[in-house]
Amino acid sequence: MIEDCTGIELIPGNGGADCPGNGKTRDAAGHLLPCCCDECDYLVCCLDLKWQDKCRDCHEVMCPHFLQ
Repeated sequence: MIEDCTGIELIPGNGGADCPGNGKTRDAAGHLLPCCCDECDYLVCCLDLKWQDKCRDCHEVMCPHFLQ
């Protein structure tokens, strides 16, 4: 699991739609979680339309999309 410095789990890819750090996700109390995109090392995975193709060459083993 990849975590932001605030402890929010990051799930790169898919335009950021699956990532709790996308600024649109709420916590258990209903508060919006902060957007982590500006400081995220994996932002390119969210912006690239062919992000899944690049998973084959990625070595980030903590990523939930890591292909073994």
